Amino acid sequence: MKPAANHEGLTRASATQALLTACKVAGLRADQADLLRLGENAIYALPHEGLVVRVARSDGEDTGRKVAKELAVARWLMSRGFPAVGPRDDLTQPLRAEGRLVTFWEYIPPSRTEPGLTNLAMLLREFHTLPEPDFALPALDPFPTMWRRLEHAHGVKKQDVDFLSEACARSETLFHDVVAQHPTGLIHGDAHRGNLLGRGDQVLLIDYEAVAVGPQAWDLLPTAIAVDRFALPRLEYDAFCRSYGQDVTSSEGYEELRTVRELGMTTWLMQNAQSGAAAEEFTVRMESLRKGDRERHWHAL
Repeated sequence: MKPAANHEGLTRASATQALLTACKVAGLRADQADLLRLGENAIYALPHEGLVVRVARSDGEDTGRKVAKELAVARWLMSRGFPAVGPRDDLTQPLRAEGRLVTFWEYIPPSRTEPGLTNLAMLLREFHTLPEPDFALPALDPFPTMWRRLEHAHGVKKQDVDFLSEACARSETLFHDVVAQHPTGLIHGDAHRGNLLGRGDQVLLIDYEAVAVGPQAWDLLPTAIAVDRFALPRLEYDAFCRSYGQDVTSSEGYEELRTVRELGMTTWLMQNAQSGAAAEEFTVRMESLRKGDRERHWHAL
């Protein structure tokens, strides 16, 4: 029997229910679970079990492919000695729970040293020299995910959903034209400082859900955008560029790729923008996109 995708919004309550069910099946204690992040997935730490648990939005076919790829990429990176975090393969995974897929990962305790952007640049430079693995990876295409988010949007204004839909439609062809003009290689797909963890003197690159084959400039965009959107000091950005060896803002197609990346960041936030700080920030981002204001500051949530 084909599992039905769970299209209910991924809320704290629904994600926690899936966590509890999956942990019960796996024989794990989840009574002290700490919610680390609620976005495309819900991420929980279970320090007493030495685990991080990722709860996906559904258990449908598309999600299943993403989860299988993420597990495969993590195992492949570990086999090559790349500084990555591996899945807990002593546990059966992924598990289906409450219409969602759940995976289990090694827990990395908090580090005294916070990884910086030069760490990210050096890890990306190393990551981008890796060959493609011996299993298929998808070509970079953020639009199916954005269209899915828009299709299942709830608790936000219809005119905002309509605006984002029209903006995505305008950008999709331009995006594919730009990608076709760039050499492609292995990319992380969601490369920002939030996807770094410190372990002693080592810095680890985590979260392999968006790993793909595409223009490697895509991985440099979040840091470049942060100068205008998140008040990243120019000196820090310059140090990032020196460490990596490139300033993506001077590359052909940067503006088009930046537009797509910002649409992705906004549709990501839209999923949890029904109230509170996320709703306020969603309003800020929508106003800036409508006005074409590239320097309006956003806030990371």
